[in-house]
Amino acid sequence: IPPKGGNAEIRNQPVALKTFLANCKEKGEKAIPENDPVFDFADKAGIPDEWLRLAWREFVDRYDDGRKRYRDWRKTFRNAVRGNWFKVWYCAEDGKMALSSQGRVLDLAHKVAA
Repeated sequence: IPPKGGNAEIRNQPVALKTFLANCKEKGEKAIPENDPVFDFADKAGIPDEWLRLAWREFVDRYDDGRKRYRDWRKTFRNAVRGNWFKVWYCAEDGKMALSSQGRVLDLAHKVAA
């Protein structure tokens, strides 16, 4: 018997990013809440919030077409940050994070689009 609120199978189905974002808006939630583990990871790794926002904008741009569907978009974004999927930053020889050339390109592209 599914819990109150409908069919458990439907609620746990993979959805497109647009659907996830619309659901968040409907519930009054942030897509990536302030207590999400991605912020702790970024802090420990030395990834500034600005670069995290840049990664989020690129993430949304890449997956906004609806072709990919996931059950947990927040986890997918955490994986994108941990794996540096968009090559926004790199670890310099001194052990500090630095914005990559790809990161600079994405930063410029998103500033122009804004």
